[in-house]
Amino acid sequence: MKGISKTVGSLAFATAFMFAMTQASAQVPNGGFETPGATSTGALGWSDFSSVAPNYTASASRSLLDPFAGVAELTLTYNVLTNGTGPAVIAQSDIFGGMAPGPLTLSFEAKRVASAGFENNQVQVQWFTAGNGFLGATGFQSYNGTLTPAYSLQTKNYVAPALTAKALVQFLTAGSANLNDNATIRIDNVTLVPEPTTLALVGLGLLSLFGLRRRKD
Repeated sequence: MKGISKTVGSLAFATAFMFAMTQASAQVPNGGFETPGATSTGALGWSDFSSVAPNYTASASRSLLDPFAGVAELTLTYNVLTNGTGPAVIAQSDIFGGMAPGPLTLSFEAKRVASAGFENNQVQVQWFTAGNGFLGATGFQSYNGTLTPAYSLQTKNYVAPALTAKALVQFLTAGSANLNDNATIRIDNVTLVPEPTTLALVGLGLLSLFGLRRRKD
C-alpha cells in the first residue's frame, strides 16, 4: 500500500507540474477576448494595426456576436469601396511573458462569417528576450485550410529560439484591390503552449525520478 501511495503521489505531482507548465506558458493576453479594452471596440491586450486608405474599410475589434466560447471573440473585417489598393487587417497582442526556448504550439478557433472575392488569412508569432529585445519571427503563415461558417481548430507548431522569454501574436487578413471585395473572420480561444510531446517527456522524466526515490525508500 505504501508503494502504491507513493506512485499515485508521484503521478499527481507530475500531472500538477505539467499543468503548471502549461498554465505558465499559456499567457496570450486575453486569448478569449472576454475583457474589453480602453475603447468601445477594443479587447484588453490587443491592438488594431489595420491599414487605412480612402478606398476601403478595415478593422480588428472585439465583438459579442458569435464567440466559440464565453461571450466574446475577435473580428477581422474589411470592405473594398472602390478599386485601388488592397486592405490588410492586423490584430496584434501585447508582448507577453512566460515563454521559453523550444517547441511550442499556437492554437486558436477561426471561422469565416462572410466573404466575397479574395481573402488571405495568416498568423505569425514574434519572439523577444526578457528585456524585450527582438529575436525574430515565424513569418506570416496561412491557416490550415479554407475557413467555413463553422469554427475550426487551427494549430501551428514553432520552435522558439534561444533566449526567448516573451512573445506576441499577430493575425492578418488581407484582401484584393477589387471593388466589393469583403470578408469577416472571427477568432477565439488563442493559446501558445509547450507541445504535448514536450510536456509528456517532462512528465516521464519526473516519474522516473520519483521511481528512483521510491526504490531507495
